[in-house]
Amino acid sequence: MEPRGTKRGAAKIRVAEPCNKLPRPAPSLPTDPALYSGPFPFYRRPSELGCFSLDTQRQYHGDARALRYYSPPPTNGQSPNFDLRDGYPDRYQTRDEEVQERLDHLLRWLLEHRGQLEGRLGNHPLLFSGEVDCTDPQAPSTQPPACYVELKTSKEMHSPGQWKSFYRHKLLKWWAQSFLLGVPNVVAGFRTPEGFICSLKTFPTMEMFEHVRNDRDGWNPSVCMNFCAAFLSFAQNTVVQDDPRLVYLFSWEPGGPVTVSEHRDAPHAFLPTWYVEAMTQDLPPPPKTPSPKD
Repeated sequence: MEPRGTKRGAAKIRVAEPCNKLPRPAPSLPTDPALYSGPFPFYRRPSELGCFSLDTQRQYHGDARALRYYSPPPTNGQSPNFDLRDGYPDRYQTRDEEVQERLDHLLRWLLEHRGQLEGRLGNHPLLFSGEVDCTDPQAPSTQPPACYVELKTSKEMHSPGQWKSFYRHKLLKWWAQSFLLGVPNVVAGFRTPEGFICSLKTFPTMEMFEHVRNDRDGWNPSVCMNFCAAFLSFAQNTVVQDDPRLVYLFSWEPGGPVTVSEHRDAPHAFLPTWYVEAMTQDLPPPPKTPSPKD
């Protein structure tokens, strides 16, 4: 009941204003190694679909003309004594820093062979483009990539602590590069401060982990590949808009997660106009190597 003297009037109905939607947090991928421990994931070793070469002028050639043979020095106990500075002043050609090649050479190859790209690696279709140093004519198999050899240099080691650091950090990078591409061996030349190779050592890719297996602070191949698979799924679920002008930029800072941000056009866009037009209109490949500036 209402008290006497109360005037009745039209009731005012207030519609609650909709709450502002909270901004959706930017997607991220945690990088704690403990999250990726477990069995080694399925990984199908890659097979070579083709190759291309770049000459001294950085011009594209759709063949293996730049591939060289691996010819190790005689193993008679002497130091190889290779001078890494030999020919550097008169034969080294600097690159034009204003020309940004990005993926142009790989995209050129894709246009020439797009009808042959049907392979899959695991649950994700992958296409690798790896620079090959040389091929070993004495390898048990002449089928690429089993015949390829990766060449590396590193500073000369003088203590167990230096070797431990080498196994923990540099060998991890060598393993990741060679394992993904299926290169079976890495030949390392250890150099003096003066730039001379004083010794050579071959690291079979499938045996690199043995150097850190009992190291509590070492790396683990299963963790690496599980994280790789998680990142590919993260990227696949994030990149949902098919727009050649839109770039999803994945970033990482030590100790933090992988984050992603969206950008349009320059300076992040990297697909050249000639490639986008050819893929959109199903045009034949360009008759000559297009300029990376296009």
